[in-house]
Amino acid sequence: MGEDRLVELYRRYGPYVYARCWRMLSDDAAAEDATQETFMRVQRHLDKAPNLDAALGWIYRIATNYCLNEIRDRRLRPEPSDELPEVIGRSSEELLADRDLVARLVARAPEKLRVVAWLHHVDGMEHHELAALLEITRQTVTNRLDAFATFARKYVRRTSA
Repeated sequence: MGEDRLVELYRRYGPYVYARCWRMLSDDAAAEDATQETFMRVQRHLDKAPNLDAALGWIYRIATNYCLNEIRDRRLRPEPSDELPEVIGRSSEELLADRDLVARLVARAPEKLRVVAWLHHVDGMEHHELAALLEITRQTVTNRLDAFATFARKYVRRTSA
């Protein structure tokens, strides 16, 4: 029965999960690996999976966390293109509007801020959407986004000094 449910979840949501992973990792092979790893984790926790219609949000959280960890781990394998762009003279709003910079900042942010920051600044989700997807209050979303903005300002000041 569990295998049938996993197959159904994969058939229904696999393409969405792959697209999500690709948007975060910008690499076909990495997105395929992330999708496979996501569904391996889904299989391990299938007993905790919500019903079929609500499962996408749960699977998205698994995929997002996995991809954010992959992005963070890329720091251990730095590449020349991973350098932060020139940021002196840019406002916080301008910095957070730069999706590439936000992706790199998210990878360096404290873990509890990562998912909220990515979903808001990169995927463009609104506070109420984040609260519903992550099953937290809108105030918690606001607090985490504020904390991320503070982290980002401090990080950029340190790296541009």
